[in-house]
Amino acid sequence: MNKVISFFREGSPLKLIGISIGISIISYFIEKPLPSIFLGLRIISFILFVYAVTRIFKKK
Repeated sequence: MNKVISFFREGSPLKLIGISIGISIISYFIEKPLPSIFLGLRIISFILFVYAVTRIFKKK
């Protein structure tokens, strides 16, 4: 668990944005068969994107 937390704290914001875009692309493929997982992945993707954007603006 500590490795996951340290990854999000120390990872570059561009890498986090890339991961969030990747999660959202994957979620499109499971939209029809598993709608609840689709919504969960979209929420995770959005939260990760917002976190990365706020880290970009904190650095400036």
